[in-house]
Amino acid sequence: MKTFDTVGAHVLADFWGCQASKLDDAELLMRSLREAARNAKMTILGEEAHKFEPQGFTGLLLLAESHISIHTYPEKGYAAIDVFTCGSGKTQEAINYLKVVLQPTHVKETVLRRGVPEEATIENTYSSVHISA
Repeated sequence: MKTFDTVGAHVLADFWGCQASKLDDAELLMRSLREAARNAKMTILGEEAHKFEPQGFTGLLLLAESHISIHTYPEKGYAAIDVFTCGSGKTQEAINYLKVVLQPTHVKETVLRRGVPEEATIENTYSSVHISA
């Protein structure tokens, strides 16, 4: 993972081609968020989850380092994942764990550098990485 000299790294990950059954399984998703945080040596402070009907899920872990969230759209095979960490959290390790669990066929990641001084240009605050699994 790239080391930032700012407040933190914020990864926005789009997972496409995931199994609908996994994206609609609230227990699996929350367990996976917790394990992703533990693997990345993040400290879980709280959590919130909501299962939508007829399908879909939103889950959030509040971390000492910031947060991890997931929003799923089983009917589209799509999950929107957000991992923001400051301090020593290993953002990419959390994303990589979720890739193993959800097995997307295509991933788009956008990495934002948070805490960049106001005079920084927009080009210096983010980079986009496209990965096809």
